[in-house]
Amino acid sequence: MKSPAESLNFRQSLLEFLEAGPGREEALLEEFERKKGQGDPLYSSLLYLLTHLDFTERQAARHWKRVVAHRDGMREALSRDPGLRVAVLDYFVNVSRELRNPKIIEIAMYERTERSAVSDGLTGLYNHAYLLQALRQEVLRSKRHGLRAGLLLLDLDDFKRVNDERGHVEGDRVLMKTAAILRDSVREIDVAARYGGEEFAVLLPDTSRLGALVVAERIRRRVEERFARARTPVTLSGGIAVFPDDASAPADLIVQADAGLYGAKAAGKNRILFPQGERRRFRRLHAPQRATLATGKDEAPASVKNVSEGGLLVSLRQAVAVGSAVRLTIERAGASPVGLRGEVVRVERVPGETDPAFDVGVRFVDPAEAEALLSSPEA
Repeated sequence: MKSPAESLNFRQSLLEFLEAGPGREEALLEEFERKKGQGDPLYSSLLYLLTHLDFTERQAARHWKRVVAHRDGMREALSRDPGLRVAVLDYFVNVSRELRNPKIIEIAMYERTERSAVSDGLTGLYNHAYLLQALRQEVLRSKRHGLRAGLLLLDLDDFKRVNDERGHVEGDRVLMKTAAILRDSVREIDVAARYGGEEFAVLLPDTSRLGALVVAERIRRRVEERFARARTPVTLSGGIAVFPDDASAPADLIVQADAGLYGAKAAGKNRILFPQGERRRFRRLHAPQRATLATGKDEAPASVKNVSEGGLLVSLRQAVAVGSAVRLTIERAGASPVGLRGEVVRVERVPGETDPAFDVGVRFVDPAEAEALLSSPEA
């Protein structure tokens, strides 16, 4: 089962195919069929876009075969190629009679209408309604396949000041620039949406708590850096909820992510938090702790930024391959160093740095080893 974003991207590629002129459809269809992913509902999606009729993929493939044969008959009778669309229309109106009062519409106009139905007009991100639909689908998909899924709720801090001091036109520019940061900070399969006003949301399929934190921190940092020199600086706060760790229903995930966002605002803004009841599990350190990260015989200085029972987030000056087994030695003031074994699960380049810098997510091999660090007053 594909994620909501993957399904939408697949349908958009079909729309591009349908814009091809008569006579080129067969070649393009063969090429598209070769490139399509496993499980893509090619024929049912095509017929839905052309006729708005719902078929299973098997039924649609059967209809498609008959449409092609019908087109061959029309070509012979007319001594010219009527084109794919005309053949489809004539087949479903006069042969199968499943269309009675069809309406002809330009495909580009249909595409604009289709996009406007799921997009926010100002930012170009997905809208609130599409996010809720995608969240429901992703929870079902995650339940079926035993996956995790993250939800971020993000809100611009003191955004009212921007409108009051600079005007609503400047406020709209800030929203559009923030939306661009979100688009550049997530994967193709993620769903970035404008949740309402100055609030945004990101749905992260197949993402753990640590992975969701890495993405949220990246967005928060980029917003802070982007608007640091503005006449009215803007920062961002956020809350994270992960299925099934924090909630097992879409509405409850929103409630939990909102609780994290509320906590971030109450704690001073410009930060990312998990729901209030989970603050012991993930902590943003007031001052990064110095550490050494070793991979095999190589060692590199690092700083620990976030720590949890399941893993931690460190900063490095050099990249580490995802999947690498690492050993961390974390220094503590007035106490013995803590040694931890881990596995690298995520690596992200930090933007805006003169020298290369990377945020590295590390999953503990043995969470029990982290107890000493978690009990430290500095954590």
